[in-house]
Amino acid sequence: MQASRPVSWRRSSRWGAIAWVVIALTAMFGTVPAGLAQPGAGHPDPDWPCRQILVGRLSVAAVWSGPSIEGIAWRNEEPIADIVAKLAARRTPVEDTERMIEDFARSQGEGKTKKLIAVFAGLFETLNDERTQVIEGLLRFGAKQKELADKIRAENALAREGPGKKPDTSEQDAKTVAQDLEWDLRVFDERRQSLTYVCETPTLIEQRLFALAKVIQRKLE
Repeated sequence: MQASRPVSWRRSSRWGAIAWVVIALTAMFGTVPAGLAQPGAGHPDPDWPCRQILVGRLSVAAVWSGPSIEGIAWRNEEPIADIVAKLAARRTPVEDTERMIEDFARSQGEGKTKKLIAVFAGLFETLNDERTQVIEGLLRFGAKQKELADKIRAENALAREGPGKKPDTSEQDAKTVAQDLEWDLRVFDERRQSLTYVCETPTLIEQRLFALAKVIQRKLE
């Protein structure tokens, strides 16, 4: 649902509104390329909206040096699926995961090695999928931000022309353009600020997977 425009955001003077908007544009568009990476800027996807380098799906070798996990049907065993869900959940403190893994390994007796490898297989699939979903959401967000940035540029061009430059442009039309521009700038900037945490999420997931992998590998010894 689109938010209504607060009356307090409006400027009594059309020219004051345009001046404020132009200043904001000058400040913001200096940061747009960093927030909306362009082709050739070191990012493989032009819609990527984060400063962090975009890395696609993780490879097992990047986080795991233990036995192969290829073809392991970890979902078929309820105890394994249960602990995978608990370990993967970010609400579970990383500090608690080593104890959980230790307790699980102890409960498996002689079969602990095979079971622990299956646990990692589940964690790798679960967290890699979660990370991919976050990245796909960020790419969709970046595409929308690019569209809004293009709209802002067009509105700014119209606002700078001012009334009377075109036969069909009235004083009221120019005021509406300035208000639209101010509104879109606020939306763009608020969205940009909200990216800070979300852009860190793929890295946080990767770090969690790496930490869990190290714990499991130690328990295999």
